[in-house]
Amino acid sequence: MSNQDDLAQPTLSVIMPVYNGRADLSEAVDSLLQQTVVPQQIIIIDDGSTDGTDRLIEEYCQRDPRIQLVRNAHGGVSAARNKGLELATGGFIYFMDADDLTGPTLFADFLREKRACPELEMFCFAAKMFMDVPVAERKPEITHARNLKGVYSGGTAFIQQLNSSGSAHRVLWSSIISRELIVRTKSRFLPIQNHEDAPFMFTLYLQAKQVFVTPEAYYFKRYTTTSLSVRTRDFSWVKNYFIAREGTEEAIRAANVPVERSLVDDYYFPVMSGCLKMLREHDMTVPKEYQPRVNALVRQLTRNNIKLMVIWYLNPLYSSLVYCKKKLSSAL
Repeated sequence: MSNQDDLAQPTLSVIMPVYNGRADLSEAVDSLLQQTVVPQQIIIIDDGSTDGTDRLIEEYCQRDPRIQLVRNAHGGVSAARNKGLELATGGFIYFMDADDLTGPTLFADFLREKRACPELEMFCFAAKMFMDVPVAERKPEITHARNLKGVYSGGTAFIQQLNSSGSAHRVLWSSIISRELIVRTKSRFLPIQNHEDAPFMFTLYLQAKQVFVTPEAYYFKRYTTTSLSVRTRDFSWVKNYFIAREGTEEAIRAANVPVERSLVDDYYFPVMSGCLKMLREHDMTVPKEYQPRVNALVRQLTRNNIKLMVIWYLNPLYSSLVYCKKKLSSAL
């Protein structure tokens, strides 16, 4: 194409919630503005920050009319994203975290595939993670691989392919999504702070007309011990799995599409096994009303999985083995 205007259809809106993220926000926003095709709308929802994040966003707004500041009372990431969806005008939506980075050709490459496949409703890609260190010291490594490539029809067979290939990411920032698909499926974010994007993504994988999947990594996730997913160490992390799972099953019923329970189990397996690890490693107290569900989850996961059986029933042994493995690796 000869110019950016030729590449600019369909339009793109980025939705970026942020809470007390002033330290890393500039790098995230700059990675969007340095795209070879810059999105037409960048909605930054300040979720009640107290560190001057809103003033930094205002400075960006003054320099670039594509950036829009939305002030929200502190209500969490789901409320912020739902608010962003109400204001987005682009034909496609991209959800980004405010401390991460995008590769410079993400939107240009998406538009190329969209031109090749007009029915495309999702553009799914891989992601790398880097430690929160100075730029020169970063060594991003693949953490969210997409081991498929090509155009697929959404549905249960597609989700099975994602599951079996280790490509069924439950995170928003690994896909650009059609706004029409979101509207058509009546997708909204549940009011929880962990796993909130898992049911959202399952619904889209299930009902998208066409999906392009690539192993190319376009997203760079910053690892920091202050992030919500890292610092949450109470039962809410496990509780939110059950809420997310219920949300997924409700969405399946609403779609009136026959889905085997095993497909949903496979989709959620990393989260389910994570629940067992969190419960054991952090010695969590299970509220009485959740004990039957946790007990059922334990029975299901340890029935035929030796590793999870050791984690649950012989956790000191598992911890010792992990420690020894780390010591051996560092010595080599």
